[in-house]
Amino acid sequence: MISQRHLAILELVPSKPSSITIIQLKQKLFNSGLNLSTRMLQRDLQSLYYQGCFGLEKDTRIKPYAWSISKEWRGSSPLLSIELAQHYLLLEQLLPQNIPVDIKQTIHAKADIALQRLNGIKPEWLNLENNSSIKVNLDSKVVEQIEHAIKHNRSVSAEIYRVLYDQAHWLAFPELSFYGLEEDNGILMAQFMVGTLHDKCYQMPVYRIRNVKVLQKTRREPSLEQLSSLRSAINKGKRQDSINLIIKVPSQSSLNQGFVQFGELIEQKKLDAQTSLLKFNVQDTEQLTSELFRASHWLEVIEPQAVRSRIIKKLNEASNTYNL
Repeated sequence: MISQRHLAILELVPSKPSSITIIQLKQKLFNSGLNLSTRMLQRDLQSLYYQGCFGLEKDTRIKPYAWSISKEWRGSSPLLSIELAQHYLLLEQLLPQNIPVDIKQTIHAKADIALQRLNGIKPEWLNLENNSSIKVNLDSKVVEQIEHAIKHNRSVSAEIYRVLYDQAHWLAFPELSFYGLEEDNGILMAQFMVGTLHDKCYQMPVYRIRNVKVLQKTRREPSLEQLSSLRSAINKGKRQDSINLIIKVPSQSSLNQGFVQFGELIEQKKLDAQTSLLKFNVQDTEQLTSELFRASHWLEVIEPQAVRSRIIKKLNEASNTYNL
């Protein structure tokens, strides 16, 4: 994923035949309000270079290295290579949804040019969209009622699905105050307060809510302290520490080729013709553990030991489930 910092760096790297050194680039970034250490800037440039999706080139004939952007990347030149066109399309596919609209439009425009270069045919390996077979069924009417209550500051009555002492129940609540809808890992979550006196805020998947009825009563508004308490509760148990993740992958994998990254690529080392070691600086989250487990049939976690142990535990549980 490309960050605003990476975009700022790429904007200041000149097109060939001009070039820029680390020291010159660091000063330009500082003048534009971005103060980076030399080491961090080196890591960022190496990461962008290894991804191969941004036209970044380095001249190793001189020290320190000189950096530039290929002419084909910044223009609609007819010399656009097939490989570069594929990189444009891949960048568009991996585009985060929360980036500024102008940047998104620029990348879409470049992808359109790239698709023309490929005669309108995308390569099969580019169809990497995550079409999960697990679908969450949402009642659109429930979502509409919650949105209406939030917009018009109204309380609601509703039923919420709860599991108490291993028994599942739909519990009726005469008064709830919804104040937010937020997506979390693909699941739409509703944030609310209960009744008129209870101080805590809660978050629950919308699919566990039914029979929402808007009341002619003003809803409660949570304080900043209550919102902070909810956020702390949501994050409780989630690992947010920064770690150096070392994994062993096939040399031809999407990770080793730089198409996909778990975080900031720090080091890349070829072990033999078939395998490579990659070192990423990442946030240690439950989502990371899930992604590593999903790829465990071709990827091996080497370090840290705590993450490796979590993956082994999940693999043992899967083995027991299937009586292997």
